[in-house]
Amino acid sequence: MIFLNILMRLFTPFVYLYLRIIGVKIGKGAKFYGFPLVYKSPNSKILIGDRFECRSWWFSNPLGLNHPVILCTWQKGAKLEIGDDVGVSGGSIVAASEVKIRDRVLIGANSTIIDTDFHPTTGNKRYAKENIKSKKVYIGSDSFIGMHSTILKGVNLIKDSIVPAGGVIR
Repeated sequence: MIFLNILMRLFTPFVYLYLRIIGVKIGKGAKFYGFPLVYKSPNSKILIGDRFECRSWWFSNPLGLNHPVILCTWQKGAKLEIGDDVGVSGGSIVAASEVKIRDRVLIGANSTIIDTDFHPTTGNKRYAKENIKSKKVYIGSDSFIGMHSTILKGVNLIKDSIVPAGGVIR
């Protein structure tokens, strides 16, 4: 545990620098256990509040992580907003329009939150770029998203919601 905290303290300033260079706005007091993968589309916004905790190393969570944390704005004009005191372990969060995660939300190991289908649900699904549905996702304060959960487009979780491990919410 001491070794993990030493590594976190060494990595965090570099992650802050990387995020600022690519245009991510981040508050104070974040902890980064490894580098998250961040994809930011032009003219999109990624806003992260104070005391964000991001666990991307497989050994930084006793549940084990399948991959680093992924934060992504998929399209021009998309907005990904993460409140204060939010924790993510190996999760993927993708906004094509808007994903808003309020304060004190815990996102369990390897969970996915997406506001888009990524492809049309009818016709040519592989190459089509039009008719791709997207709908805002909102996760209220003090919610808990259990490990391996999936939250799909259009979901609106109220304050203090609990998504069970492996849950699919649509």
